[in-house]
Amino acid sequence: MAFKYGSNSSLSGGDALVRGIGLFSLGLGVAELVAPGKIARTFGLEGKENLLRAYGLREIGAGIGTLSTDPVPALWARVGGDVLDMATLAFGANRGDEPAKKNAMMGIAAVAGIAALDAFAATLMKKRGGERPPPADFSDRSGLPMGVEASRGYYRQRKTTGPAVAHHDVREDRTHSGERSGDGRGAGGSNPSTSTSPADAGRPEITETDLGQSPIPSGVALS
Repeated sequence: MAFKYGSNSSLSGGDALVRGIGLFSLGLGVAELVAPGKIARTFGLEGKENLLRAYGLREIGAGIGTLSTDPVPALWARVGGDVLDMATLAFGANRGDEPAKKNAMMGIAAVAGIAALDAFAATLMKKRGGERPPPADFSDRSGLPMGVEASRGYYRQRKTTGPAVAHHDVREDRTHSGERSGDGRGAGGSNPSTSTSPADAGRPEITETDLGQSPIPSGVALS
């Protein structure tokens, strides 16, 4: 049987209930296989250890079926197994000592509640058509769509071009204060693309690529 649940699955309430029942069934089955003597003494079932081991195998099989693609048959099988468990506990209540009788009665009440839950889950899955929807697939998602190296390159470029961004903003501020930007000429009729002011003399060519907020406020001249 194929399992439908994975670490990336999105579970509805019904799906979570069925998964919980399946995991509980597996755990109970392992306990009945590993420690049947202790369970027998608790519920007044001494001498029934082999029967409890058989019940453990039944629970493990039911748990595997409950976690499979179609859990409905396994859930109804669990309801039948719950009825058998209650009958066995009633037998222990009639022959055990006083503490064992109390434990058996509490066990019967607990198994009755589990049986009702199993029947409810089976009915719920049956109304949905039996099978669960496929698990959510997040394999095409990434927190870094351009890749790790591209992200590293972006922040490295932003760090190294901080002064260029600042100088670019200063030139824009100077343009707003008196130079025309439409034809590329300043207030004195010179073309800023071909002329160099004394303040800009000796500076290397700077690209006008703004990668973020300027680290220096506008209007502050750089020496």
